[in-house]
Amino acid sequence: MFADHQPEQAQNESQKNYSGTNELWINERSLKKYNCHIVSQFSPKLKANDRILEFGAGIGTLASIFRDIYSIEPSCIEIDPALRKTLIERNFTVYEDYQSANGPYDLIYTSNVLEHIPNDLDALKNINELLKSDGSLLIYVPAFMFLYSPADAALGHYRRYSKKELLKKLKLANFSVETCRYSDSMGFFAWLSTKFLKPAAHNKIGSDASLKFYDRFIFPISCFVDEIGFKYLFGKNIFIHAKKI
Repeated sequence: MFADHQPEQAQNESQKNYSGTNELWINERSLKKYNCHIVSQFSPKLKANDRILEFGAGIGTLASIFRDIYSIEPSCIEIDPALRKTLIERNFTVYEDYQSANGPYDLIYTSNVLEHIPNDLDALKNINELLKSDGSLLIYVPAFMFLYSPADAALGHYRRYSKKELLKKLKLANFSVETCRYSDSMGFFAWLSTKFLKPAAHNKIGSDASLKFYDRFIFPISCFVDEIGFKYLFGKNIFIHAKKI
């Protein structure tokens, strides 16, 4: 029932063949509210005619929401060949890596990707190079390293983030941070529970049924709790809007 089972493909050479494609399809069909909510946090930062790029697009779940709901057509970076094929079949413009991406862009967004990358600072620097002067970067990543559990390890997470760590890395990558807040406060407690699950139970938390239950019943409550102020205190994820310096 835990929404961070939406990992997008890590953007590093050692993980070019992502093994979780089936999970990405499950997450797309089961976490509709969750995925739309991520895009809704990104969309207010967009302006008409912006050039937009998704870093680590997976099967195109978020890019499809931008297209279908907001009539915005992001380009995509995806290093996994099978996932690139899926993106091409869904009629997205796809690049193999940041070197081949046709920059500069007005805005780049990345959701549940940086935690999969061993050298995330280099990734942030590469993203900076693809942005126009004063361009925007939108980030959504898992929060609080003390929440790190066997579920994170199974998903290929190298880390969960503190605000302090992420702000420091963004500064080193020549970004200034406009917004930094938590997201999915109820998910904080749901993910905490994964630390105490037996190994055999970990597969169940990514099932269609558990994800649909979370998306339908728990996540809407989480959004309400966020909006009454808890997004400034804690959450399962961190949302950041940063600008290129």
